[in-house]
Amino acid sequence: MPTDHGKQMNNLIRGAKPPATTGQQKADEIRGYYKQGLQQIRGDRHMHPDRRRIEVAQLYATTQAALKQVRDQQAKTDRETFAKLERQLWGYDDVRATAPDRATIDTAIRDAQDRAAKLTKPEQAARALAEAEQAGDSVLARAIAHQAHQRDWDDVVGDYLATRPTAAERYQQAGEIYLRNNTPAGAVSHSFIGALGKPEELSGLDDKTIQSMADPQDTGPTAA
Repeated sequence: MPTDHGKQMNNLIRGAKPPATTGQQKADEIRGYYKQGLQQIRGDRHMHPDRRRIEVAQLYATTQAALKQVRDQQAKTDRETFAKLERQLWGYDDVRATAPDRATIDTAIRDAQDRAAKLTKPEQAARALAEAEQAGDSVLARAIAHQAHQRDWDDVVGDYLATRPTAAERYQQAGEIYLRNNTPAGAVSHSFIGALGKPEELSGLDDKTIQSMADPQDTGPTAA
Protein backbone atom coordinates (compact mmCIF):
# COMPACT_ATOMS: atom_id res chain seq x y z
CA MET A 1 0.00 0.00 0.00
CA PRO A 2 1.51 3.38 -0.96
CA THR A 3 2.65 5.63 1.84
CA ASP A 4 0.24 8.35 0.67
CA HIS A 5 -2.72 6.01 0.96
CA GLY A 6 -3.90 7.46 4.26
CA LYS A 7 -6.10 10.05 2.54
CA GLN A 8 -7.94 7.40 0.58
CA MET A 9 -8.48 5.28 3.65
CA ASN A 10 -9.71 8.25 5.64
CA ASN A 11 -12.21 9.03 2.90
CA LEU A 12 -13.33 5.44 2.74
CA ILE A 13 -13.81 5.03 6.46
CA ARG A 14 -15.03 8.62 6.88
CA GLY A 15 -12.32 9.38 9.38
CA ALA A 16 -13.64 6.85 11.87
CA LYS A 17 -11.39 5.91 14.73
CA PRO A 18 -10.02 2.37 14.25
CA PRO A 19 -11.89 -0.09 16.47
CA ALA A 20 -10.19 -1.61 19.47
CA THR A 21 -7.88 -4.45 18.56
CA THR A 22 -7.62 -7.80 20.27
CA GLY A 23 -4.28 -6.61 21.61
CA GLN A 24 -5.82 -3.53 23.18
CA GLN A 25 -8.52 -5.63 24.81
CA LYS A 26 -5.96 -8.06 26.20
CA ALA A 27 -3.84 -5.18 27.46
CA ASP A 28 -6.83 -3.72 29.27
CA GLU A 29 -7.43 -7.10 30.96
CA ILE A 30 -3.78 -7.32 32.02
CA ARG A 31 -3.87 -3.82 33.48
CA GLY A 32 -7.03 -4.79 35.34
CA TYR A 33 -5.25 -7.76 36.95
CA TYR A 34 -2.32 -5.46 37.71
CA LYS A 35 -4.55 -3.04 39.62
CA GLN A 36 -6.08 -5.92 41.58
CA GLY A 37 -2.60 -7.19 42.42
CA LEU A 38 -1.53 -3.77 43.67
CA GLN A 39 -4.61 -3.55 45.88
CA GLN A 40 -3.87 -6.96 47.41
CA ILE A 41 -0.23 -6.12 48.12
CA ARG A 42 -1.08 -2.73 49.58
CA GLY A 43 -3.89 -4.25 51.61
CA ASP A 44 -1.58 -6.63 53.47
CA ARG A 45 -0.96 -4.68 56.68
CA HIS A 46 1.45 -7.30 58.01
CA MET A 47 3.87 -7.05 55.12
CA HIS A 48 7.15 -5.26 55.77
CA PRO A 49 7.54 -2.08 53.67
CA ASP A 50 10.72 -3.39 52.05
CA ARG A 51 9.02 -6.65 51.11
CA ARG A 52 6.02 -4.74 49.82
CA ARG A 53 8.26 -2.69 47.56
CA ILE A 54 9.86 -5.83 46.15
CA GLU A 55 6.51 -7.46 45.47
CA VAL A 56 5.26 -4.30 43.77
CA ALA A 57 8.43 -4.31 41.64
CA GLN A 58 7.84 -7.95 40.70
CA LEU A 59 4.22 -7.26 39.78
CA TYR A 60 5.17 -4.19 37.77
CA ALA A 61 7.99 -5.95 35.89
CA THR A 62 5.84 -8.99 35.12
CA THR A 63 3.00 -6.83 33.88
CA GLN A 64 5.34 -4.78 31.70
CA ALA A 65 6.69 -7.95 30.10
CA ALA A 66 3.16 -9.24 29.47
CA LEU A 67 2.09 -5.96 27.85
CA LYS A 68 5.18 -5.92 25.63
CA GLN A 69 4.37 -9.44 24.47
CA VAL A 70 0.80 -8.43 23.65
CA ARG A 71 1.99 -5.34 21.79
CA ASP A 72 4.51 -7.34 19.74
CA GLN A 73 1.91 -9.98 18.96
CA GLN A 74 -0.55 -7.32 17.79
CA ALA A 75 2.09 -5.87 15.47
CA LYS A 76 2.80 -9.34 14.07
CA THR A 77 -0.90 -10.06 13.62
CA ASP A 78 -1.36 -6.73 11.84
CA ARG A 79 1.46 -7.51 9.40
CA GLU A 80 0.17 -10.99 8.62
CA THR A 81 -3.47 -9.95 8.35
CA PHE A 82 -2.66 -6.97 6.14
CA ALA A 83 -0.64 -9.15 3.75
CA LYS A 84 -3.48 -11.70 3.61
CA LEU A 85 -6.08 -9.02 2.89
CA GLU A 86 -3.91 -7.53 0.14
CA ARG A 87 -3.63 -10.96 -1.53
CA GLN A 88 -7.38 -11.51 -1.26
CA LEU A 89 -8.15 -8.08 -2.69
CA TRP A 90 -5.64 -7.82 -5.50
CA GLY A 91 -4.28 -11.31 -6.05
CA TYR A 92 -5.73 -13.94 -8.35
CA ASP A 93 -5.45 -17.12 -6.31
CA ASP A 94 -9.22 -17.55 -6.35
CA VAL A 95 -9.36 -17.11 -10.12
CA ARG A 96 -6.54 -19.57 -10.74
CA ALA A 97 -8.10 -22.11 -8.39
CA THR A 98 -11.28 -22.33 -10.49
CA ALA A 99 -9.75 -21.89 -13.95
CA PRO A 100 -9.78 -25.01 -16.17
CA ASP A 101 -6.61 -23.90 -17.93
CA ARG A 102 -3.88 -22.33 -15.78
CA ALA A 103 -1.79 -21.10 -18.72
CA THR A 104 -4.76 -19.33 -20.30
CA ILE A 105 -5.82 -17.56 -17.13
CA ASP A 106 -2.23 -16.49 -16.38
CA THR A 107 -2.06 -14.93 -19.84
CA ALA A 108 -5.39 -13.17 -19.23
CA ILE A 109 -4.15 -11.83 -15.88
CA ARG A 110 -0.95 -10.45 -17.39
CA ASP A 111 -2.88 -8.85 -20.22
CA ALA A 112 -5.32 -7.26 -17.76
CA GLN A 113 -2.49 -5.92 -15.61
CA ASP A 114 -0.73 -4.49 -18.68
CA ARG A 115 -3.92 -2.76 -19.82
CA ALA A 116 -4.58 -1.36 -16.35
CA ALA A 117 -1.01 -0.08 -16.03
CA LYS A 118 -1.53 2.10 -19.13
CA LEU A 119 -4.32 4.04 -17.46
CA THR A 120 -2.98 7.41 -16.41
CA LYS A 121 -6.11 9.33 -15.38
CA PRO A 122 -8.97 8.46 -13.03
CA GLU A 123 -11.51 9.28 -15.75
CA GLN A 124 -9.91 6.70 -18.03
CA ALA A 125 -9.91 4.14 -15.26
CA ALA A 126 -13.56 4.79 -14.43
CA ARG A 127 -14.58 4.23 -18.06
CA ALA A 128 -12.40 1.14 -18.39
CA LEU A 129 -13.84 -0.30 -15.17
CA ALA A 130 -17.40 0.29 -16.34
CA GLU A 131 -16.65 -1.43 -19.65
CA ALA A 132 -14.99 -4.38 -17.90
CA GLU A 133 -17.94 -4.73 -15.54
CA GLN A 134 -20.41 -4.60 -18.44
CA ALA A 135 -18.44 -7.30 -20.26
CA GLY A 136 -18.31 -9.46 -17.14
CA ASP A 137 -14.49 -9.38 -17.16
CA SER A 138 -13.76 -9.67 -13.42
CA VAL A 139 -10.04 -10.16 -13.99
CA LEU A 140 -9.70 -6.86 -15.83
CA ALA A 141 -11.98 -5.11 -13.34
CA ARG A 142 -9.75 -6.22 -10.48
CA ALA A 143 -6.61 -5.11 -12.29
CA ILE A 144 -8.13 -1.68 -12.94
CA ALA A 145 -9.26 -1.36 -9.32
CA HIS A 146 -5.77 -2.28 -8.14
CA GLN A 147 -4.28 0.37 -10.38
CA ALA A 148 -6.77 2.89 -8.96
CA HIS A 149 -5.90 1.77 -5.43
CA GLN A 150 -2.19 2.33 -6.04
CA ARG A 151 -2.80 5.77 -7.53
CA ASP A 152 -5.32 6.85 -4.89
CA TRP A 153 -8.20 7.23 -7.31
CA ASP A 154 -10.84 7.01 -4.61
CA ASP A 155 -13.96 7.15 -6.78
CA VAL A 156 -12.80 4.33 -9.02
CA VAL A 157 -12.01 2.09 -6.08
CA GLY A 158 -15.38 2.98 -4.60
CA ASP A 159 -17.14 1.99 -7.84
CA TYR A 160 -15.37 -1.36 -7.80
CA LEU A 161 -16.19 -2.07 -4.16
CA ALA A 162 -19.81 -0.90 -4.45
CA THR A 163 -20.91 -4.22 -5.97
CA ARG A 164 -18.55 -6.41 -3.93
CA PRO A 165 -19.50 -6.34 -0.23
CA THR A 166 -16.92 -8.96 0.78
CA ALA A 167 -14.11 -7.07 -0.94
CA ALA A 168 -15.36 -3.82 0.59
CA GLU A 169 -15.22 -5.34 4.05
CA ARG A 170 -11.69 -6.59 3.46
CA TYR A 171 -10.69 -3.20 2.12
CA GLN A 172 -11.97 -1.50 5.24
CA GLN A 173 -10.16 -4.00 7.47
CA ALA A 174 -6.94 -3.31 5.57
CA GLY A 175 -7.61 0.40 5.94
CA GLU A 176 -8.00 0.10 9.69
CA ILE A 177 -4.67 -1.73 9.94
CA TYR A 178 -3.02 0.85 7.70
CA LEU A 179 -4.31 3.75 9.79
CA ARG A 180 -3.23 2.03 12.99
CA ASN A 181 0.32 1.62 11.73
CA ASN A 182 0.83 4.73 9.59
CA THR A 183 -0.83 7.65 11.36
CA PRO A 184 0.00 9.55 14.56
CA ALA A 185 -3.33 8.56 16.14
CA GLY A 186 -2.69 4.94 15.26
CA ALA A 187 0.81 5.08 16.71
CA VAL A 188 -0.54 6.47 19.97
CA SER A 189 -3.18 3.75 20.08
CA HIS A 190 -0.58 1.04 19.48
CA SER A 191 1.85 2.44 22.05
CA PHE A 192 -0.94 2.53 24.64
CA ILE A 193 -1.05 -1.27 24.52
CA GLY A 194 2.24 -1.30 26.41
CA ALA A 195 1.47 1.68 28.66
CA LEU A 196 1.68 1.08 32.39
CA GLY A 197 1.65 3.70 35.11
CA LYS A 198 4.47 3.40 37.60
CA PRO A 199 3.20 2.86 41.16
CA GLU A 200 4.14 5.30 43.89
CA GLU A 201 6.23 2.62 45.63
CA LEU A 202 8.63 2.70 42.67
CA SER A 203 8.60 6.46 42.11
CA GLY A 204 11.96 7.78 40.93
CA LEU A 205 13.30 4.38 39.88
CA ASP A 206 14.12 3.53 36.29
CA ASP A 207 13.03 0.26 34.69
CA LYS A 208 16.51 -1.30 34.98
CA THR A 209 16.57 -0.72 38.72
CA ILE A 210 13.02 -2.05 39.08
CA GLN A 211 13.95 -5.17 37.12
CA SER A 212 16.93 -5.81 39.38
CA MET A 213 14.64 -5.53 42.40
CA ALA A 214 12.13 -7.90 40.85
CA ASP A 215 14.69 -10.48 39.75
CA PRO A 216 17.93 -9.99 41.67
CA GLN A 217 20.96 -11.80 40.32
CA ASP A 218 23.62 -12.90 42.83
CA THR A 219 26.85 -12.13 41.03
CA GLY A 220 29.02 -12.17 44.16
CA PRO A 221 31.34 -14.98 45.24
CA THR A 222 29.75 -18.10 46.61
CA ALA A 223 30.38 -18.65 50.30
CA ALA A 224 32.60 -21.55 51.15
